[in-house]
Amino acid sequence: MKPQEFFEKYNNKKIDYDGRYGNQCVDSFNQYLVEVLGITNPIQMFPVMSAYQIWDYGKNNPHFTRIENTPTGVPQEGDIIIWANDKNFPDGHVAIFQSGDVNTFTSFDQNYPMGSLCHFQTHNYTNPKVIGWLRPKKFETEPTPTKPPFIDLVQLWTKLDGSKTYAAVLGMFLTILAYNLGYITEEQFNMFDTLFLALMGFSLRDAIKKK
Repeated sequence: MKPQEFFEKYNNKKIDYDGRYGNQCVDSFNQYLVEVLGITNPIQMFPVMSAYQIWDYGKNNPHFTRIENTPTGVPQEGDIIIWANDKNFPDGHVAIFQSGDVNTFTSFDQNYPMGSLCHFQTHNYTNPKVIGWLRPKKFETEPTPTKPPFIDLVQLWTKLDGSKTYAAVLGMFLTILAYNLGYITEEQFNMFDTLFLALMGFSLRDAIKKK
């Protein structure tokens, strides 16, 4: 199940995961862990009495990356937002991020305001204070590494009039170098190697014709 599907399923509904104390914010958190993240033992993983304690139990948890709240940080959909405890919120709060920016955001909440069913709620990051958020690792995407563009040696070949043999040899050298540095795959290496061997053959043929 995706976060949006969870929101749609439980919007304006009550979640009492543990069957105790009524519909608490931690109940919706536990239900989210089970249905969206596939965690079958949420209470054992987060044996908390108050929502703000989820932050401490999230440290070094293999299912999450713990991200502290900063002035420029913005959660992503599905992140678990955790609020600090204070005199107005002695237990803190927990909710699921839907959308927002560095100033305000909308999350999927229960028991905020007190006694409320699951719903979308607008917040800022300071009142009450957000400690940070847990990002489920199943939602993390690996960044695509940026590599220098490979020289278009075929185009270079067409522009070099009297130095085609040199261009072919240079191309083969750069292909080997690029492969050893990891810029091209073995399949690409084989393709370029075949290409430059062919170009070298054409170069030799042209040189014979000129003689």
